[in-house]
Amino acid sequence: MVSSFRRFLQPRCLALLQECGSMEELVQVHNQMVRNGLFFEEPVAAGKLLDFCTRVAGNLHYARKLFDQVPRPDTFAWNTIIRGHACSRSPGPALELFARMVALGGDCAAWPNSYTYTFVLKACAGLRAGQEGEHVHGFMVKLGADHDVFSANGLISMYAACDKIELARRMFETCTERDIVTWNAMLSGYVDCGRIDCARKLFDEMPTKGIISWNAMISGYINCGDAIMARKLFDLMPERNVESWNTLITGSARCGLLDTARELFDMMPDRNAVSWSAMISAYVQGDRPIEAIRLFEEMRKLRVKPNWATIVSLLSACAHLGRLEQGKHIHTYIERNKMKVDSIIGTALIDMYAKCGCIEHAFIVFDSLISKDIFSWTVMISGLAVNGHGEKALDLFNRLQRDGLRPNEVTFVGVLCACSHMGQVELTNHYFNSMRSMYGIQPQIEHYGCMIDALGRAGRLEEAVSLVEAIPASNNHVLWLTLLGACWIHGNVEIGEHVFKKLIELKPNDGGVYVLLSNIYAMKGKWNDTKGMRMLMKSKGLQKHPGRSFIDIHGITHEFFSGDKSHPRIEEICQMLEEVASRLKLLGYTPNTSAVLFDIEEEEKQQAISHHSEKLAIAFGLVCIDKNSPIRVVKNLRVCHDCHTVAKLISKAFAREIILRDRHVFHYFRDGLCSCKEYW
Repeated sequence: MVSSFRRFLQPRCLALLQECGSMEELVQVHNQMVRNGLFFEEPVAAGKLLDFCTRVAGNLHYARKLFDQVPRPDTFAWNTIIRGHACSRSPGPALELFARMVALGGDCAAWPNSYTYTFVLKACAGLRAGQEGEHVHGFMVKLGADHDVFSANGLISMYAACDKIELARRMFETCTERDIVTWNAMLSGYVDCGRIDCARKLFDEMPTKGIISWNAMISGYINCGDAIMARKLFDLMPERNVESWNTLITGSARCGLLDTARELFDMMPDRNAVSWSAMISAYVQGDRPIEAIRLFEEMRKLRVKPNWATIVSLLSACAHLGRLEQGKHIHTYIERNKMKVDSIIGTALIDMYAKCGCIEHAFIVFDSLISKDIFSWTVMISGLAVNGHGEKALDLFNRLQRDGLRPNEVTFVGVLCACSHMGQVELTNHYFNSMRSMYGIQPQIEHYGCMIDALGRAGRLEEAVSLVEAIPASNNHVLWLTLLGACWIHGNVEIGEHVFKKLIELKPNDGGVYVLLSNIYAMKGKWNDTKGMRMLMKSKGLQKHPGRSFIDIHGITHEFFSGDKSHPRIEEICQMLEEVASRLKLLGYTPNTSAVLFDIEEEEKQQAISHHSEKLAIAFGLVCIDKNSPIRVVKNLRVCHDCHTVAKLISKAFAREIILRDRHVFHYFRDGLCSCKEYW
């Protein structure tokens, strides 16, 4: 009677499983099955429950608990739980389960079949566990289970993934039966290990080619940086799918062909979330964040749901532009759509808030992360450092150590940056030396750069020169450029000229180097030398990177250049600059015209310096932004002495908070003071 009742319930429970749309519903079906004895007595029903849990719900933790409760799991149940782990980010348990299945042997109601081996080999491939893969292969040979095409395909893929491409080829050659998956497995193996010539030879030999074959070959050319061959192959394809377009878009962008990537994107007959994400990421990585945000707005209008990669790219764009409000909207979108804030998205949020000068929000996100990896800690430490919270950055680093985490090279960049911005040369040196002595980390260019920056800020220029000349990478352009920047801060002509000579040996066409030395000459009133440097630049056809400042007003980014008069509201901006000049004069302000690179009348110099890009942006902020809200400006270069002084005085004269992010640090201007304490 009980058995017939179960037979009556089984199809009903299986039907309910098919209709499950959430873990909550699955738990209800599971409870029903346990209550009526189906789960423990009917292996088919238990297997179906496991299948839903791993494949549809993606809840491996719950699936493993279910599996451990099954008294005698059949092969389908074993395969289901092994497959779930093999396809996850941590496939290690798949190998443990396979070993347990084999060890049970005759005592088990199951034995591995061709599907089992396929899943186990996939786990070996994911772990790059070549030795374990060879053991599995040996077991298969002993049982004669290595001859069917499914197992052979799995072995080829496994050996290729484990950098054993010759074994993969030997397996391919000995296959008695090959299907298109066999050919694709070997082709992908060659592509993944960078053997593009072997891949193309195999591709040309293929009896039939599917879209996967074409896509793999295109991807191979992209990985080798050959966008031209990738495009030629793309144009020859008999048919294309979305992945074909996405691969070429990503590859074109990676090769620096952003406009080509956009043309391809616009030509696509159909797009998915990956297509939008690829193009948005391309704009962000190609230093065109404004276009990335515009494309996202277009994406939203078409009601395409962004994936996590799109979200991370957009947060990076907001961080680059300092668009706090846009970043907050994205954060709200994440919460409203219940997107999982893992360490990747969490780190992107921390970085966005920190680079937008909202360090309090960055810390809230950091503290709320359930799982913090070293990247989360590192971004938070670096964020505190550049926002002028050096002591808090070091406290957090000490907390990281207490929690048993091991800092990496990038973590120490943040720590050294914190010490440098605090003006603590000896402390910088202490942490620099601890990298090697405590953690065995060899200092890289970035760490030496922080050390040189600390010495340079403190005016210890001779020591900085000695350090640069003593290190293994003494021919690094960035290190010498950091030193020249320090010479500009302190107006040291003699060392500046020495550093300049070294720089033009290393990178003779860098116009910024000539401008920096011109600035030093101008500061000291050496106008003939300034003029000579400008003429030298002109004769070489060199140009400086123009100073640009950005300000976000009501979700729209406004960009200003020095002396810019193209803004539609330039008259209001100029009127505000006049009011600024009047109020600052009452506070005793005298323009510092040393940054003007021409020997012209003082009045003309004052006019030139009053229209620097950051001053235009701040003036526009005074016009448009509510008095109770801070004015946030981002500049692509280091702020000059006069603009720094003006921003301090504006914060006092207008009772406004100004947050200015330049190329190096954040400047928080309040009540006539700056958070950098004149170290920048």
